[in-house]
Amino acid sequence: MISPTQTLLAGTGRRCTNPPPNIAHGGWGAQKHEQAEGIDLDFWTTALALSDGHTTAVVLDIDIQILTNERADQIRAAVSQATGLPVENIRACATHTHSGPVPYKSWIEKGYEMVGPWFDDLARWSAEAAVEALAAQQPVELRAGRGECRINANRRCATPAGERFLGVNTDGPCDHDVIVVRLDPLGGSAGLRPVLQGQVEDLPYSGPPLATLVNYACHATIMGPANRLLTPDYPGAMRRVVEQAVGGRCIFLQGSAGNLGPVQGFQADPKVYRQLGAILGHEVAKIVLALNGVPSAMTFREIVPSGAPLGLYDLQFAPRAGGPVQVRQTEISVPLREGLPEKKAAAEKLEQWKSRLAAARANRDPAAITEAIYMARRADIQLRLADDFGGRSSAAVRTHVIAFGDVALVGCNLEPFCEIGLAIKQQSPFPVTFMCGYTNGRMAYLPTADEWAKGGYEVENSPFGPGAAACLQSEILAVLRRLRGQTFSTANRR
Repeated sequence: MISPTQTLLAGTGRRCTNPPPNIAHGGWGAQKHEQAEGIDLDFWTTALALSDGHTTAVVLDIDIQILTNERADQIRAAVSQATGLPVENIRACATHTHSGPVPYKSWIEKGYEMVGPWFDDLARWSAEAAVEALAAQQPVELRAGRGECRINANRRCATPAGERFLGVNTDGPCDHDVIVVRLDPLGGSAGLRPVLQGQVEDLPYSGPPLATLVNYACHATIMGPANRLLTPDYPGAMRRVVEQAVGGRCIFLQGSAGNLGPVQGFQADPKVYRQLGAILGHEVAKIVLALNGVPSAMTFREIVPSGAPLGLYDLQFAPRAGGPVQVRQTEISVPLREGLPEKKAAAEKLEQWKSRLAAARANRDPAAITEAIYMARRADIQLRLADDFGGRSSAAVRTHVIAFGDVALVGCNLEPFCEIGLAIKQQSPFPVTFMCGYTNGRMAYLPTADEWAKGGYEVENSPFGPGAAACLQSEILAVLRRLRGQTFSTANRR
């Protein structure tokens, strides 16, 4: 048993989680197919274990479109049973790739019989990855950096006539931040050591990191309705570039991407997601390499004559605080909007459009097929709103925070708009804050009050009222302030 310490322990594990190559696929309202026709790039679940010897947490980075609350519970329960950790200390995060298996049954029926068994496998694979991560834990030191990548843009657009659509709005709010945490084996860093009499130099660790954590906000919708391949979209390509460039394992945590999409979206050619993922991956690799290559501070030492006078400096590559590890799971009540769909009417409309779709396919009528798929998809969204939120005035948002030292990983089971993530990151008392959606389940989009008034796809398909975003933001910041205070209190006691 490792005694509680300010030293952070970390380990990683991974499993390939490929679905059957002909599983029910995508779920786009504009797609013509029901089943996938192959796998372009392997799907992964990567586990990161973090511990201070007293509290241990596991983060799962899962290549999947959506984890419903029920599926997230299934995976977390499997990990808990395999590891002995409390469920609340386990986080399941979806990358939100839209070219994976469908998360639930709607108008797509062919290949859906494979979805349930695949989720069962996914829970088992996630548990195996977590066990591997826990067994691989070792002392690490932590550094963090920030960069920028512009493969994303605001996606809420309107024609001059006012028709709303999803595209590229270069004038809209957008979060281009790339936040990176590098975890290095503690034994590999030299720290401050004498090199000449009266002189010291901080020699940074020069090997591969144990893990690289990445927070970036962008819908994984580079691949679109015409694509028939299973792909992890840009997060999968990004991870591979990072791991090839710097080593170790890369963990991607999707940000507040509710209103953000790629600058090239809804494509059919896999080369596009690989290219954009590589752009993000190279930005991440640049940040990772700079953390152990560009000094965090330096002090002038002396001038050495050498033809030209040469200045020498004592260099520092200071790590950040890594402990203690703290976990907080809470439910934050936020207001719902009025006029939510009525379940009976929504269910009837879905069945109506599914019947029309079957008839259109029997008649081989392309225009009728396109219309029926689109309308069935929209009816299915409305039915889910009615199922989940009908007859209620408020909803409980699952909120999960893992804090370790100077870092806070915030997650919620929503698709929050980027303004929410930006505000929380900027106002957080933690120097390094990840704000993530798609965590431990998924409820719906969470627009801001300003965007709520504009309408559009995300607002029409959200159950939340205009005051919900401000309510959630305020409560999350209160949780972070309490945790930050406890960080200092714990550090002083230890």
